[in-house]
Amino acid sequence: MKAIQYRTFGGPEVLEYVELPDPEPGPGDVLIETSAIGVNFPDIRERLGVYNRAETRVGGVTLPQVGGLQVVGRVLRSGPGADPALEGRKVMALMPKGAYATKALARAEIVVALNEDADDVAMASLPCQGVTAFLALQACTTLRKGESVLVQGAAGGVGSLAVQIAKALGAGTVIGTASSEARREFVRSIGADHAIAYDTPAWPQTVLAHTDGRGVDIILETIGSDVFDQNFECLAMLGRCVVIGSTGGPGQPLAPRRLMAKAQSLSGVYLPSFFQRPELILRALRFLADGVAIGSIKANVAAVLPLSRTADAHWLLERREVQGTVVLNPSV
Repeated sequence: MKAIQYRTFGGPEVLEYVELPDPEPGPGDVLIETSAIGVNFPDIRERLGVYNRAETRVGGVTLPQVGGLQVVGRVLRSGPGADPALEGRKVMALMPKGAYATKALARAEIVVALNEDADDVAMASLPCQGVTAFLALQACTTLRKGESVLVQGAAGGVGSLAVQIAKALGAGTVIGTASSEARREFVRSIGADHAIAYDTPAWPQTVLAHTDGRGVDIILETIGSDVFDQNFECLAMLGRCVVIGSTGGPGQPLAPRRLMAKAQSLSGVYLPSFFQRPELILRALRFLADGVAIGSIKANVAAVLPLSRTADAHWLLERREVQGTVVLNPSV
């Protein structure tokens, strides 16, 4: 099979387009012939060796590595104990590694069968970011119908899906933040009730104004830096803040007793941890597939490149030259 492999950590130039033996499905696995492969920022962090640093406290990558977390394709074979009914079906899958290839292994328990008319490219853009957003709203906390949500970085991959998922789950007011008016217009176009800037000191007051002074019930935090601390100025009584990322840096540590005054809570989501809870990932994948089918969730695909140009895909993401997901075509 053809695959993208790296044997050392570094920039996109370490990605090699190589020929490798086809993987064999083990117990509970399915072998998928891929038709579309999504590219995500965690792929880049793995390639850089970020997760292998002691301070990251995440867990390492074993070299050589075939990266990638999400595919759409057709099941060729199933291993012992895997559902044989998946053989021949078009599926969407999330996996810990190995997606950047013409054939990929996935655990059958986190594979979702798709309709034959499903758009392969659109569906391949969703799993990592969409599952993260869904788990933030339905596992790390539980969004209840009518509750208000603030999505930081709502024009990004996770944020833009979080806006749509929150609305699909019955959220009341959804507020998204973004760094430019063009990005804020995009946030409004995908269903946010309000889109605001987060790079001015007064942004928490704007959130309070949009919630009649009460604050929001849930904040999905993706930015960090000074914004992290400011979140608590507009988080409601019994509000929940879920940390998804920190694109602006980690910021200052939070004094835990600050949460006591309004009985607030703080949690975090890290997608690879949920491979220990496959039933939650499966629930999220099914929600995404159903949402696309009924039109409540729309994929945002920025570019489609051949698998052999995975390095270019990484460059596009690292330089933030695209708004949306980059998808790889393994057949060219």
